[in-house]
Amino acid sequence: MVMLMSSENSQVGSLEEEIQGAPPVVSRAELRERRLTETIEINRYLYLQTQQLEHMLLDAPDLQALLEILLVSMPRHFSFRVSELWLYDPEDILSHLIVGGQRYGHSLQLQQDVYPMQELYDLEPDIVLIDATDSRMFEVLKSEHGIEYALLLPLTDAGRMIGSLHLGLQDDSLVLGTAEEDLIAHLATMISSCFKAAVMRQQISQLTLLDPLTQISNLRGFEKDIAREIARARRADKPVTVLLMEIDEYDDLYQHYGKRRGEFVVKKVTERISSDLRATDMMARLDTPKFAVLIPASGEMLGQDIAERMRRDIEDFPIDDGRGAVLQVCISVGLVTWEPQQYPAVDMPQLARQMETVATKALDIARSRGGNCVAMSRLSALIL
Repeated sequence: MVMLMSSENSQVGSLEEEIQGAPPVVSRAELRERRLTETIEINRYLYLQTQQLEHMLLDAPDLQALLEILLVSMPRHFSFRVSELWLYDPEDILSHLIVGGQRYGHSLQLQQDVYPMQELYDLEPDIVLIDATDSRMFEVLKSEHGIEYALLLPLTDAGRMIGSLHLGLQDDSLVLGTAEEDLIAHLATMISSCFKAAVMRQQISQLTLLDPLTQISNLRGFEKDIAREIARARRADKPVTVLLMEIDEYDDLYQHYGKRRGEFVVKKVTERISSDLRATDMMARLDTPKFAVLIPASGEMLGQDIAERMRRDIEDFPIDDGRGAVLQVCISVGLVTWEPQQYPAVDMPQLARQMETVATKALDIARSRGGNCVAMSRLSALIL
């Protein structure tokens, strides 16, 4: 491991070489003044870049925006080859908070054990420059980006390691003096603080988007999900299907068995439907007996197959209430699909609202047929 070198010794050595080879007409004082001017300019540039990055970090609205800055913007900002971020996540909190983290590949790694991060540093976490070719930990970055050295920035909270940011270099030309080290240490502290604040904000925000009974998205969360997924589907030119489903005759069940068993049924139906979903699908509880499922990259035929499978699963699902009673319920399902080729929408929020409206219409049709069935309704090109 190679610790960051002070630029003073390096500058003195370079200065002596320059003095020895300099023409006689250039005095020692002039060379020192020239070197000092260069150092001041470099420090000024580094300070301004750091200041700009600080503003970007402070303005980041959420955890996803912060990750984008650290893994995409920051390397470009300081002309590093690549950026890699390790985060300590022993209880899988971050894995649930971070949306779309897989797009960063190996540049974002969630560690359940803090030891691999501590191993990067000596007795205390401090900024360090290491020879990445001697470490197996950077095999992916070396093979994909050809880095030779890595500048490591420890991220801490009250003395505890919460992460480690690695900036990849292709050579060892980086020489930092005391002033530069202090500036980067300050930046590491700023990143740590912003990261902690972003996680807290995201946790609070997530609480407002979750249904407390089932721990899936609520109506507000679903509206955010559908708007985001429609915009993503438009970019990818892929269809999106929305299912609205309701537990049939739930009011009778509630009146007969009471609130406690009624909520128990809601939780069991949620668990059963969730078990049928793919990793990319999203489920929300809109009100007491009503749910929504968002199925990305799904056309009408696939959506109908999924909806019918869910309907059958609930119909064949005996719910044991733990008191000797077995409850049997059914669901009605309304379906709507957006195909970008058929309906090239421009107003994404309007489309999201329209899909909810049309899916509700389809659900009403299913209920009017006596329930326990799937009905489909189509978007009209005129309303888009």
